[in-house]
Amino acid sequence: MEELKFVTKCLAFTSLMVVLMQVKVGGASVESHTFRWLQGSTVSQYIQSAAAGGAMALRNLGRGLGDGVASTVDGFQEGAHEKAIR
Repeated sequence: MEELKFVTKCLAFTSLMVVLMQVKVGGASVESHTFRWLQGSTVSQYIQSAAAGGAMALRNLGRGLGDGVASTVDGFQEGAHEKAIR
């Protein structure tokens, strides 16, 4: 029964928050003001730069692994070709 009370409270709080975020202040909703503030904050810029660095590292890792696998396969194919023509 406690779990049902908790879920009901969370649902009520979330519904109230959604309704309040739609209130217009100065021609724009509170939600859009909050979104712009979060996008422009220093913390989000640090997080964005860290995410961009992580994406670049993963892309470079993928390229390196792909090149390594391709060169290994090419080496095996060259060796097989040399054995076949003997």
